[in-house]
Parts: sequence; structure tokens; C-alpha cells
Amino acid sequence: MWRALRATLHEGKALKRWMAVVVELRSREVVRDVKGEYLRAVRPYVNGNTTFSERVVQLVDHMDWLETAFHPAAFTQVASGDSLVLAELTPPRGHDMMRILLRQAPVNSPEGEMLLTLQLRRSAELQHKPQPIEAAVLAFSRFRIDGTPCLVIGGVRGQRDPVQRVSPVEVSHALQGWKAPVFLVRVAQELARYWNLRLVGLDPTAHRLHDWSYRWSSRYRDAGEKIFASYRALWDHFEARNGPAGWVILPLEADEKLAATALSPEKRARQARRADFWIRTRNGLRAEFRKLLQRPLREPRLDRITQALTPSGNIPLDEFDVPESSSMEDDDFFASRVLETGPGNLDED
Repeated sequence: MWRALRATLHEGKALKRWMAVVVELRSREVVRDVKGEYLRAVRPYVNGNTTFSERVVQLVDHMDWLETAFHPAAFTQVASGDSLVLAELTPPRGHDMMRILLRQAPVNSPEGEMLLTLQLRRSAELQHKPQPIEAAVLAFSRFRIDGTPCLVIGGVRGQRDPVQRVSPVEVSHALQGWKAPVFLVRVAQELARYWNLRLVGLDPTAHRLHDWSYRWSSRYRDAGEKIFASYRALWDHFEARNGPAGWVILPLEADEKLAATALSPEKRARQARRADFWIRTRNGLRAEFRKLLQRPLREPRLDRITQALTPSGNIPLDEFDVPESSSMEDDDFFASRVLETGPGNLDED
């Protein structure tokens, strides 16, 4: 309540701008909950250094981008609150569905405006009327940091439902040894590359849980320290480097870490299976990206004064532009050519 009052009295111009955008989006049925969108701007963002005015700029920037990021049919689906299926994965034993979904976040999400979700569902043979289970969720937004368009990861979380749950061991086995947070960040890398964005994550030192109001209670302090440690372990795994204040910069590629270098033949076989699983998932993602997502206009790359062209006279294609019938099929990749994930305690042998 006090935040809404403070924002209205001291940040009225910024909030007026945001509400003008919301009303315009509501007239086109892109936004439906006007009151919720007001509270989205008022609620504290996960980065504790973000002011009211900065938060409004981020939200406006994100909404301006959103309509250009999807093909019309996919955007209509996202705007209506439905999820886009980015990949249908082979479900593990005892499950009849495992997929990667992309949807808008609820208005009370402090970590981002979009949710990337790993979802599973048990088989009806094992559970009566099984419901989908969110095994892991990555929240992100798209806005500019220091003038650079970024895909900003605000948080990666596990399961929150106290009843409908799946064990971490089951998730790891389903992903051929991948840890769910690492797997979702890799999917985010693919999204950032497709949309030509820099990939940025929240620096745990800037998390809102460092605020004095959360430090009085030992319960909040302990929970906060666990969250900070999780952020650090995940960013260290991807060898993130320091970025602008409050953020770390993540690499857009991590395939050099797919290394089948274990001495034990059994471990090398597991590493090869894990690498093969990711390659097949990545190829499926790229095929769906072409169907659902729009890429920004590409500017020609110039080498001095000569434009780089293929023998046919066209700008060279990248991996996202290759037709589905091209040589980049799953069977063209061999597990022995790729290696496992990086160091740290996020991986299993």
C-alpha cells in the first residue's frame, strides 16, 4: 500500500506514461488486467537497485519488443495467456509428456515478464487424472541495459506446488543427466541468439532480499543466503563475467563445454548421451523458433569495404536460417563429436 502511495505521489509522471501504454494495449486486447498491470509497475523488481522510473522504462521497452518477437498467430496465443510449445521432449518412464513452454508471467512476478518452463506429466497408468507439473521455471524480460538490448534472466526456480511434485532425480534422469536450471539457461541462450540479444543475469549482490526489511528475520536471511548461493553456482557454471551494476553477462554459446573426456568408459557413455540429448533438443528448438518467433532485421556484415557473400551472391546463412530439409538433421551429429556440460556441482557423473 505504501509503495503505491509513494509511486503515485513521487513518480506520477512515470506511472502516467505506463498506464497510457497499458490503456492502448488494452484497446487492442494485448493486455486484459489493467489494475494488475498498474501493480506490476508498483511492485518491487527482483533487482533491488531498480527505481520506479527505471522499472517503467523496462516495462515499456519489453512491451514494445513483445509484438515484434513473435509471428502473428503465436503472438495472439501469448497475448491471450496461453503457452507456446517450444519443444516436445521424449518423456521418461512413467510419464506421458515432457515439454518446454514459453508464456507470459503473471502480473505479480517480480523476476520477469516471460516464463520458460520445463513441464512434465505422469502417465495415467500411474496416477489418476494426472496434472502437469512445472519441474523448473526461468523468468526473463527483454529491455535495454546501457543502451544494449538484453534478454535479462531475473531468476530460475524449482517446483513450488507442495503436492504435485517430481523428484530432482527423476528430472535429471529425464534430461539425461542435465540439471534443470542449466538446461533452461541453455534454452535461454538459444532464444537470445535467435533474437540477437545479449544474455544477462541478475547479480545476487543486487537481489532485493538484501534489503534491510528482509534481514531482520533469520528465516528470511537463511532463505536469502540459499538463493544467493544458487545464483552464484549457476552463473559460475556458465563462467559469467561482471557486467553493468547489478548484472552479470552470460555467454551466448556453451557447446565447447560438451566434453566427453572422462576416463571411465561408462562415464564417457553417459556424457555422450547427455550431449546427444542436448543436440537433438537444440535442433528441435531451432525448427520451432522459425515457426513461432520473428528475428530482428539483419544488417549486412562488411569486411572493410567488401560485403561477405556466398558464391550465389547472398548473405551467408546462419544456423537459424538453414531450412529444415538441409543437412542439419539430428542424424548428422555424432555423440563422439560433442562433450558434456561444464564444471561445478550442477552436473552429475
